[in-house]
Amino acid sequence: MKTYSIENSERTVLRPNSEFERRIIFQYYLDNDIKINSKEKEILLKTDVSEHESIGIIGCLLNDSTHLNTLRLAIGSKNLSNKKLSNLASSLFNAKELEKADTVYFVEKNVDDLSRIENIITSEYLAAFYSFNR
Repeated sequence: MKTYSIENSERTVLRPNSEFERRIIFQYYLDNDIKINSKEKEILLKTDVSEHESIGIIGCLLNDSTHLNTLRLAIGSKNLSNKKLSNLASSLFNAKELEKADTVYFVEKNVDDLSRIENIITSEYLAAFYSFNR
């Protein structure tokens, strides 16, 4: 069985057009309950992806309670094809945390002040939640 490493695959993880390879690495971590190290956390925090499954897995791997990560987890919780991701992501945040993250990003922060990663995640959050809640 092949093993994968975020740390040893930094260039692949951060390369814009490596969605397929990146997703294999992320799924390997999720499937095997691998905890990330500090270097891998740094890499994930720099990773800008717009694919919902990858965003959700990043949220689970980071497993922190920042407002941005709560949005990542919320996106992951809506995944219909990856039940492990959906269940894990759902267990890592609650409605109060999501309400606060939503308020911070959509009421308190100025859209012009958001980083590229914040812009991507907030856009994907809106797409995930408002396409499911119709």
